[in-house]
Amino acid sequence: MHLFTTQVAWSLKAALALTLFSSVPALAQNGATYHGIQQKISSEAALKAAVGNEVQQLMQQQQIPGMAVAVLWQGKTFYYSFGKADISNHIAVTPDTLFELGSISKTFAGVIGAMALQRGDIKLTDSVATHWPALTAKPWQNINMQHLATYTAGGLPLFMPESVTDKSSLLKYYQEWQPAYAPGSQRVYANSSIGLFAHLAAAAGGQTYTEAFAKLTATLKLNSTYLQVPQQAMAQYAWGYNEGKAVHIGTGVLLDEAGGVKASVRDVASWVQANMQPQQVEASLLKAALVSSQQPYAKAGQMYQGLGWEMLDYPVQLQALEAMTDPGFVSGSPASLIMQPTADTTTGKTVGKTSHWIHKTGATGGFGAYAAFIPSRQVGIVLLTNKRYPNALRVKLAYQILEGLQ
Repeated sequence: MHLFTTQVAWSLKAALALTLFSSVPALAQNGATYHGIQQKISSEAALKAAVGNEVQQLMQQQQIPGMAVAVLWQGKTFYYSFGKADISNHIAVTPDTLFELGSISKTFAGVIGAMALQRGDIKLTDSVATHWPALTAKPWQNINMQHLATYTAGGLPLFMPESVTDKSSLLKYYQEWQPAYAPGSQRVYANSSIGLFAHLAAAAGGQTYTEAFAKLTATLKLNSTYLQVPQQAMAQYAWGYNEGKAVHIGTGVLLDEAGGVKASVRDVASWVQANMQPQQVEASLLKAALVSSQQPYAKAGQMYQGLGWEMLDYPVQLQALEAMTDPGFVSGSPASLIMQPTADTTTGKTVGKTSHWIHKTGATGGFGAYAAFIPSRQVGIVLLTNKRYPNALRVKLAYQILEGLQ
């Protein structure tokens, strides 16, 4: 079985679309904000009004063509759709519209990695070279799987260069790469880090990442979640918009793992629900993996790095959430590894921690996404749009809604 399959090289423009730096942060500082929700939300009617008012104002300010929202509250999921999935053909957004998730894809990669941990296919302390023996360059003898999973390998790049198009060129790139930091000392957010972690984890169990992903989504009945949208579902695939141009993401080495998922807001809400209530998942291995993915494996500032998911202690201030998604923090922050985190596999709670705000942002060239949930309160939110806009605005909208829920 080949570890990596050859894919069409994706353009630098498409690659840049995946970045968390989805917009210049000065936008939020120079007036591109919206009014926070003042009232408490105690009924379905109040929730609908609050979401509608805030989303419509946001869409107008940021010129967002379409948006799908899901709110998980009181044991139910509420869906709200706004605007157009396809401007030219006047197709409206619905709860079944497919959006590009960008880096929310990493939460699937993290759970697939956690399943490999649960099966014993990998250990976090394994050197990367253990699972890719051809990787003989000296730095890789001291970089382990936990470093890859937590972006602390030493400063791997956010994106692969265009020259990386297959297994051979990928190996060449990693062989020549030189770390800027000691492993485990600095968190530098990178698709090339968690992407390699997830691909090696799947391969250690004798699967391609595509196979592992298909099994995961089938188990959870996420029937509108894809790495590559099949022809029969293309009519549901929204167009993303970048500077007025309709765009879809391309393909690339490790892109599936790091940012290639497309899904409906219904499926992303189901994914959040499974992560928020892993005890409800029947498959025992997956249940344990969902819990494992939400444990802290590294700490940088106030943020704990899980496997894909990112967490902050809850209650949390909005400013702390915004700080953890700021480009300056994401591009490099002092970090420390957390060894062998333990959790109650029935509740998912980390021993010694009472509650977390758990979230992930994502963006591609024409899409912006955010998912967050608070297990201790059993509330969550999904925001999917077909245009990128600042992370600070996504976090603020989610925070206002979730904190308003009674």
